[in-house]
Amino acid sequence: MGYRRLIWDWNGTLLDDAWLSVEVMCQLRLSRGLPPLDGQQYQEFFGFPLQDYCVRLGFAPGDFAALSAEFSHRYEARRLECSLQPGAAQVLETVARAGLAQAVLSAYQQSLLTPIVVHYGLQQHFGAVAGLDNAYAEGKAVRGQRLLEDLGWAPDQVLLVGDTDHDYEVAQALGVDCVLFPSGHQHPRRLQDCGVPLVQRLEEVLEQLDL
Repeated sequence: MGYRRLIWDWNGTLLDDAWLSVEVMCQLRLSRGLPPLDGQQYQEFFGFPLQDYCVRLGFAPGDFAALSAEFSHRYEARRLECSLQPGAAQVLETVARAGLAQAVLSAYQQSLLTPIVVHYGLQQHFGAVAGLDNAYAEGKAVRGQRLLEDLGWAPDQVLLVGDTDHDYEVAQALGVDCVLFPSGHQHPRRLQDCGVPLVQRLEEVLEQLDL
């Protein structure tokens, strides 16, 4: 292995926010005459691109723009109700003390990502906090490539930690290794199909790093 760099996903990986997404999505479904869904159903359906995910949930394809705006409004109003995932702060501290470099790579908007990382007091652990910026109109994989280039990180030294099959796809596109955390936005059965290690607790990431 010999990993010297660590890329963390944010939503669902470091931030325990899947429950909030379930609650907000239930509200949106009920407002459109659709039945609510539970956490397991949410994990079975969630994925990227988000338009396809919404169609799988029964929303009309033409409703995506309004749905996205409503979801964001409701989610952002309550996002600080979320906690970090168990062990997240301690793991980040341990990795930092070991001298390994860390960064965040997220599909969350940059203008929202940076302040929330600061809110939870984690900014000192990261050499970069990389979210999406509408001005660039780039996806997570392209943003990740720009992150590697900006930091000068060689892919063979990098481990990416995420909670969805899209994180695996991003890791593949970047040429970096990946472990997945099945306590976020997708069901473990879906993550198993990626064929990479699953960590049941974030502390297990330390074992991947030989710490």
